[in-house]
Amino acid sequence: MSRVATFLRQLPLSPDEIANKSRLSADRIRAFLDGEDPTLADLRALSRGLKVPLRSFASESASKSELGMLFRQTVSSRPDRGVEAAAGFVEAALKILPPRDAPPQWLSQFRFEQETYQEAERLANEFRQMLLPNQLDEPLTDLPQLIVSLGVILGRLETSRFEGASVVADGYPFVFVSPRFSGRMLFTLAHEIGHLITHHKNSNRSVTFDLAGQIGGLNRYRTQAEHFVNAFASVLLLPASGVGMVLQQVRKTLGITNPAIGDIEILYLSRFYGVSFEVAARRCEDLELLPSGGAKSLADHLRDYFGGPEKRAEALRLPKREPVYIPRVSKNLLNVAAEKVEQGEVSIGWVTDRLNCSINDVYGSRISGEGRRGPHH
Repeated sequence: MSRVATFLRQLPLSPDEIANKSRLSADRIRAFLDGEDPTLADLRALSRGLKVPLRSFASESASKSELGMLFRQTVSSRPDRGVEAAAGFVEAALKILPPRDAPPQWLSQFRFEQETYQEAERLANEFRQMLLPNQLDEPLTDLPQLIVSLGVILGRLETSRFEGASVVADGYPFVFVSPRFSGRMLFTLAHEIGHLITHHKNSNRSVTFDLAGQIGGLNRYRTQAEHFVNAFASVLLLPASGVGMVLQQVRKTLGITNPAIGDIEILYLSRFYGVSFEVAARRCEDLELLPSGGAKSLADHLRDYFGGPEKRAEALRLPKREPVYIPRVSKNLLNVAAEKVEQGEVSIGWVTDRLNCSINDVYGSRISGEGRRGPHH
């Protein structure tokens, strides 16, 4: 079987979906799946449409590397194109970034005794204090920009069954997030930051990939480690005092007198803090504002009677969510890449292919900066 056929068969997409994304005919895609060799124009169309580097279609031997092997061993399951792309991304980044002996200093300051909810809460509050010392109850919808200012390199986990990934390699922290609903992406990002400061900081090369069932949601988590970082993410994004103030203001504004917290208040809470209804409801349950199991009951009610929380929120004309933007490549890495191109150390083609970005991404990074609220570190 050809390398292209193998690659396309590993995608969680049907031939028609691949055709739609690449703007090639479905018959042409099926021909590739049957082993026909594509032209260079076909490969470029597939690369653009599927948002993967052109080198993804190279021979199998070309994709072998120490990092690639570590990434594959970490997931220890069927091949995943997002995993391969993330490994290539990190490997390329390390080739152009300055050598570093250890991760950023701020990463080493967080310590915990046991993976308990109380420790996760303490760590999340410490991290928020470091990020925004004067805005402890504010939404963190600009979390992507804030952590880039701390030296974390962000990227997207395209065409993958995994929701997110966190990596520390040769002193550099990386976080990858799959393109999803914005509330989902924000929580995934916070979850992966939790992994960075609790499970990666003492290793020179460490990788974690997370499936949807391991991040947020209302079900029990399989491991204590996932429960721990989910608690961290929940507390970080929904500070207890802020939750109380928002709920109090919503109930006052709407004239709600029922002592029980209902779906409408939680929908407002989720919109204000930029998270999903399920995450907001689970946080209310953890704060004992809802009875045990109340979050799931409310979520099930909204799905059964309104088609889901977001449809209910739209019908109520709730305020829109703040957008959460996860770049294909964060500007801290793009700036280095642009410098290397200008100095003639790498070509622009090498950068756009290895980092899966456009020429405009690279040169645009020298014009605009990552906006943020927090102080320099």
